[in-house]
Amino acid sequence: MKITAEPLENRQLSLTIEVDEQRTEQAMQRAAHRIAKEVNIPGFRKGRAPYDVIVQRFGEDTIRREAADLIADEVYAEALEQEGIEPYASGMLEDMQFDPISYKLTVPLAPEVMLGDYRSYRREFASVEVSNEQVEQALAHLQEEHAFFEPVDRPAALGDGVAFNLTALAADGSEIMKGEDIRLILEAGSTDPAPGFVEQVVGMSVDEERTFTLTLTADFPREEYRGQEAAFTVKVTEVYNYILPALDDDLARTVGNYDSFQALEQAVRDGLHSAAVSQAEREYAEQVVSDLVEQAQIAHPSVMLERELDDLVQETEQSVRREARMSLEDYLRIQGTTQEQLREELTPRAESRLRRGLVLNEIVKLEGLEADDKEIAAEIEQVSAPWGSRAEQVRASLESDQGRQAMRSRILASKAVQRLVTIAKGELEQSLSETAPEEPAAEAEEAS
Repeated sequence: MKITAEPLENRQLSLTIEVDEQRTEQAMQRAAHRIAKEVNIPGFRKGRAPYDVIVQRFGEDTIRREAADLIADEVYAEALEQEGIEPYASGMLEDMQFDPISYKLTVPLAPEVMLGDYRSYRREFASVEVSNEQVEQALAHLQEEHAFFEPVDRPAALGDGVAFNLTALAADGSEIMKGEDIRLILEAGSTDPAPGFVEQVVGMSVDEERTFTLTLTADFPREEYRGQEAAFTVKVTEVYNYILPALDDDLARTVGNYDSFQALEQAVRDGLHSAAVSQAEREYAEQVVSDLVEQAQIAHPSVMLERELDDLVQETEQSVRREARMSLEDYLRIQGTTQEQLREELTPRAESRLRRGLVLNEIVKLEGLEADDKEIAAEIEQVSAPWGSRAEQVRASLESDQGRQAMRSRILASKAVQRLVTIAKGELEQSLSETAPEEPAAEAEEAS
C-alpha cells in the first residue's frame, strides 16, 4: 500500500491510502466469489461460477467497487498501524477511487492541551466580611417570618395587611389575573401586582369592592399584556394589623434554641459569614479555572464539539419534556426555530464546556489524580439520596459501568478544580504534605 498522511488544522489528519494492484486483484477475486454465492448464474451452481464469468456478466467496474468496499476496513486498520496513528474516533471517508483502488479519509486525532507553567499561577483570595447592615437585614427577615396578624375593624391603612379577591381584565375583556384570599402587606410605592394598586386599596373596608384601571409594568410576567391598561376589581375580605415581634430574647427562643438575643445575633452573623465564604470560594474557583482555560492552548477535532453539542441538545430535550411536557420538535416549532438553529445557538456554550473539560482532564493527568472505588461509592450515594422513593432506581443506574464512569469523571473534575485552587493560593506544597501517607514507625526508625 502507498500511504500519505498530511496534518490538517484542529487535530485532524488527511490520510490517503492507495492499494497496490496485486492486492486489488486478490480483493477482486474475493468480491467475485461473494457475488457468485449471492446471485444465480445460468449454468452454474451458486458459488461455482468462475471469476471470468462474473467479470463478464457484471463488469470490471462493479467488481472493483465491490472489492474496494470489501477491503476498506482492513486496509484502513493496517494504514493506521503502519503509520503509528492513534485516531480519537472513526475516520470520515472523503473520497474513494477504483482504478487503482484508493481511499481518502479525514482522521480525527486526540485533542492537544498545553497549559504552560500552570503551577506558577497565583490569584489572591479576598477576605470575606459580614457587615452590621447585612446582619440587621437578616434579623429583620426573621422578624417578618415570625410576625403575627391582628384583625381590625377599620379601613385599611399603609402598613396593614389585607386579604382580598381579585379579577383583572384587559381592554378586550380577556382575563389577566384572578384569585381569592390573596394576602398583601400595603407598602408605599409597591408595584405588586401593578403600580398604584396599594394606593387604590388603602382606605377600603371589609366587604367593600372597588374597580379601577392601572397600567401593567414592562416586566409583567405575561408578556402579551406588558405596558397595557387593566381593569382591577378588588373585594376586601379582611384587614389586619401586621405586627413584628421585638428583637429580644423571646424572639431568640422562638426562632431556635438560643438563650438570648445576643446568641441569636451571633448565630446569624456566623451563618452569613459561612455562606459568604462558600460563595466566595465558588466564585474564586470558577475564576481560577476560567483563567487557566483562557490562557491554555487547545486544539481538538470537530467531532468532539459535535458530540458536546449532541449532549447539550439531549439535555435541552430532557428539560423541555420535564418542564413543558412536550417534545423538542413541538417546542422548537412553537418557538419558530429549527434544530439546526438550536445547535448554532448552543455552539458557544458547547465550545466553552468542551475547553473547560479538556483543561481539567489535562490537570488530572499531569497531577496524577485518581478516584478509588470507595470515593465512587460515596458519590453514588450522595447523588442518589435526594431522589427519595426513586433513590434505589437512580442508585442502580449509577452502579452500571457507564454510571460509575460518570461518577469517576465527576470526582476527578472536582479534584482538578480543587488542585488548581490550591495552586492559585500558593498552598500546594502544604496540601501535598498533609495528604502524603505517613511512614510506618518501624520503617522510620530503620531509616534513621
